[in-house]
Amino acid sequence: MYRKICLFLTLASTVPVLNSFAENPNFQEGQTTVPQMRHYFNGRKAEYNQYLADLATYNQATRDQQAWDNNKIREDQEQQQTQASLQTAIDQKSQECAQSQSPEELQACQQTVSDMQTQMYEQAAAYNDYRQNQAGTRPVVGQQPTFHDNTAELDKAYIFDGNQTLKEKVNIVGERNMEDERGQKINNEEDVRNYYSRNYKNTNAQAEIDAQIEAAR
Repeated sequence: MYRKICLFLTLASTVPVLNSFAENPNFQEGQTTVPQMRHYFNGRKAEYNQYLADLATYNQATRDQQAWDNNKIREDQEQQQTQASLQTAIDQKSQECAQSQSPEELQACQQTVSDMQTQMYEQAAAYNDYRQNQAGTRPVVGQQPTFHDNTAELDKAYIFDGNQTLKEKVNIVGERNMEDERGQKINNEEDVRNYYSRNYKNTNAQAEIDAQIEAAR
């Protein structure tokens, strides 16, 4: 009967964690098999991919909301300029009324001013209605997804016996002559984290894990 060492890395899970096993797999010496561990790590990878998808959706919603807010600021500024221009025109027309030569000219001028004021009020009311209707179109940004990183599992190696059953858990990095996917020695925590970084963020991480499992057989 032989023993081979496999280094497994706990991939991501989103929060909230669905069950305690997701965070603490509780692999049992003499009981846990390679297929069970493969199933566990496949789940970690799937949940990490879901986290990435949720994060991409969140980031896009944030960008959409910011674009909506920027557009509202621009439209509000344009509305203020429009109202200021209308008020300026009304003031100029009022000054012209003061120079009217007859009651008829004054009455006609004042009617023009009144019409301009009505136009200004109607334009303001229309914009307010537009703003109220637009309020319901502002993109909603949900809660930012969080990433639960089980780095505590990084210092664990798992030794299997000839029947592919977990024989022993090694909790001290470097206690055994562990090797990474390149066949290089893993001697300390930095080596483990480098291994983790390469495989964890690699789209082929699961394929490499499976290859390592096969190599242990």
